[in-house]
Amino acid sequence: MSPPRPQRSLIQLRDSYNETLDALRRRFEQLEAAVAQFPPDLDEQALSTAWHSDDPLERNRADNVLSGFEKTYMLVMDLITLSVKLGRRLGALGEDEKLSPIDALRELRIVSQDAQDALDVQREVRNASQHVYVELTVSALREAVKQQLDSTPRVIRSITVWVDSLPEAAAEQRQ
Repeated sequence: MSPPRPQRSLIQLRDSYNETLDALRRRFEQLEAAVAQFPPDLDEQALSTAWHSDDPLERNRADNVLSGFEKTYMLVMDLITLSVKLGRRLGALGEDEKLSPIDALRELRIVSQDAQDALDVQREVRNASQHVYVELTVSALREAVKQQLDSTPRVIRSITVWVDSLPEAAAEQRQ
């Protein structure tokens, strides 16, 4: 059994949160750029043609959508986890380890049930892309990406407003 990991300082936790927020902004922009290659509105036929193409450059266009989607999803989940850790550290949340970070934020009404449902769909598609790639359908990817494009900005905004409102986090920002 390995020894317990030392707890990160509040400053380190806040730095990780800020770095994740910046990385998420950048990856979301990449996702938007990848999606823009398939107008209008991530055209399913054009995406499917690129996805199944024998031309590696065409497949790369489709893979950019998948890559942007996966990285954006993982960074959103990292942001959720880090925000809950900050909330717990600053006393805004109890230490109830039974609740997942997303459930904790939903209970506080920071993340809506609709946003959590969209994240659940994104998780399923992301897991399929990682574990059973050949079974991932273009249609499922397209729908998950569209949900991600729609819900992610609201999720980020809700989380950042909440984290920035935490008493010590707000005081730390003023310094």
